[in-house]
Amino acid sequence: MTTKPKESIDGVLGAIIDDWYGNVSLHYITEEDLAETAPETTVQLKRFHDAKGHRIKFNKYDLDITYGLKATWNDKQLNIEISVNNKVHHFDYEDFREQLFAHYDHAGSLRITKPQDLKRPMYQEVFQLQNRLDHAFQVEKNKGRADIMRLTFQVSEEYIDRLIVRPGATRELIERYCVAPFRSAYARVYRSSQNS
Repeated sequence: MTTKPKESIDGVLGAIIDDWYGNVSLHYITEEDLAETAPETTVQLKRFHDAKGHRIKFNKYDLDITYGLKATWNDKQLNIEISVNNKVHHFDYEDFREQLFAHYDHAGSLRITKPQDLKRPMYQEVFQLQNRLDHAFQVEKNKGRADIMRLTFQVSEEYIDRLIVRPGATRELIERYCVAPFRSAYARVYRSSQNS
């Protein structure tokens, strides 16, 4: 197997970030808006596509968060990494981990309903969390900088070919199962940490 699956999934992850950026850009000042605003205006929303992966950065009022998506290819294994930086001092990492665990423990056992050629397997059979969340979820603590939380899914080799031939459906699967729950759990714990 070549690295074509990585490149294909990487394109899907880039499209997720672009869609997300497009959906929220009306609520933020973007680089595209700067031509129409005062020069001292701060950009509130940015997106990046580079060797570090695909990222979207929010910087408005007290909100200063960057989410990232990245496809990696290690030892013939395709991985999807979701990350978020965290600058909240009293963020409850254990609560975040427990919310992720509870969600994926339940949702992972649900069966995929579309696309047609991916019906029947459970989500956790296609997008696997190594050793549950013990190794799949990591917190990189950086003194004086944002901590980074990462969740890594291993894409089952059995389903890779079916995923790469349907990028639109694959984008929906990854967004619905991998990305959206991670974002929602982070937002809940972030709000709770801000209010404590």
